[in-house]
Amino acid sequence: MQMAILREKYLDIALSEIHVFEGYCIFMRKDGIMQLQFEDGFNGDVEDAKNMINVFRKIAPLARVLSLVIYQEDNTFTKEAREFIASDEVSKVVKADALIIRGIALAIIGNGYLKINKPKRPTRLFTNADVGLKWLKQFK
Repeated sequence: MQMAILREKYLDIALSEIHVFEGYCIFMRKDGIMQLQFEDGFNGDVEDAKNMINVFRKIAPLARVLSLVIYQEDNTFTKEAREFIASDEVSKVVKADALIIRGIALAIIGNGYLKINKPKRPTRLFTNADVGLKWLKQFK
């Protein structure tokens, strides 16, 4: 899905400006949850991951955020990006993550991330965004 279409799609639920980058967009939802939405074919590296966290800080400078991360079936991330996202540094910015995945390959990668990188904050995989949102809201 093109980012221009994503921007239009999320205008009704976005509280903040929708920050659009090549391959993903980030915004604070009206329910106070940070949403990170990936585009088909996005392959992230550690610089992308650092940019994402910097945008989280820019949108919500005084609070640890709850993040809803929506992946596409073919998204991939470097080992360094996964290590950074699981780090204590990111846990100072993010209180909990609901990772919305599509496809068996991403489920395997996601489970590997949880077992190998072991983020120091509540992080769960979901196949349904509504279920992930309900789980995240317990951390408000």
